[in-house]
Amino acid sequence: MRISVIGCGAVGITHVETIASTPGLEVAGIGDPAPSADGIARAHGTRTYADYRDLIAAEKPDGAVIAAPNALHLPMARTFLEAGIPILMEKPVANTVAEGMEMAAIAASTGVPVLVGHHRRHHPAIRKARELIAGGALGQVVTVSITYNLMKPASYFDAGWRREPSVGGPLLINAIHEIDLLRFTVGEIDEVMALSSSGVRGFDVEDTAAVIFRLKNGALATLALSDTAAGPWSWDLGSGDVSRFPKHDIVSHMFAGTKGGLTLPRLEFWEHEGERAWTTRLSPRPIEVEPKDPFIAQLEHFAAVIEGREPPLIDAREASMNLAVMQAIAASIRTGQLVRVADHQA
Repeated sequence: MRISVIGCGAVGITHVETIASTPGLEVAGIGDPAPSADGIARAHGTRTYADYRDLIAAEKPDGAVIAAPNALHLPMARTFLEAGIPILMEKPVANTVAEGMEMAAIAASTGVPVLVGHHRRHHPAIRKARELIAGGALGQVVTVSITYNLMKPASYFDAGWRREPSVGGPLLINAIHEIDLLRFTVGEIDEVMALSSSGVRGFDVEDTAAVIFRLKNGALATLALSDTAAGPWSWDLGSGDVSRFPKHDIVSHMFAGTKGGLTLPRLEFWEHEGERAWTTRLSPRPIEVEPKDPFIAQLEHFAAVIEGREPPLIDAREASMNLAVMQAIAASIRTGQLVRVADHQA
């Protein structure tokens, strides 16, 4: 199966390498005007195209991964879908809920599927966490605590769009994964309250943020996030999903319920050794899962989507609900108020 990659930044390179190393798949051209893309293409036996429309005409791929800047997602999606080419759209699905829903409408009218690249949904530990929570192992989930700390170097911001409001910033680039993980494992988000700061870099986008979520099932969740923090407490630095990040033995997600607790990415189930009371010791029990690279699992699923064997695990409409939460967070930051997510879903 021949799959093109549009956009050859960090995530795009991950997709190129994953396609090239997955049996049954091959890279069918890279769409990126940057000179650096040429060497990557040559290394994988393909060629680059400055204009992705030229790639479509020349390569006629079976599918395409779009990892371009967010503002280009909708017009690129339209071109590929109208050409009959299924797409794996990197997160966030678009810039706004309206754009995401328009993409969903194009997919529906053309009959060509869109899979959105929330790759964590394919991670065995996260899928197991979802299963345990849904099965009642934790009882009623009461709180979720999420920490996301990374130190992005100055060179990361050489790409100007990463400094632009409504496009860059760790909330849209990184927290969108945390929102999807929360919705996937625990349930839908009802309300948010948020603060942000750009006190370190002084860019027009935040470098640090804190968010409180109220879920529809009554649970409360918190997210502390920064891309200028010297700390290992994040999914990216604890999961080992991406080889360019050193792996640390840390906990970034803690789920607490009325019967027990659960951690990620160190998948441990905590429960009392006797009576469920604060004076009773708790002990952890490791939960075993079969390791699987989530990017490989995602691409295998994409191949099944292309062939019509499986529906997208997360399509453009579902991914747009993550953007609705993001828009509610932005509104809360602007107004200092508690904001309902439902007000941003249309």
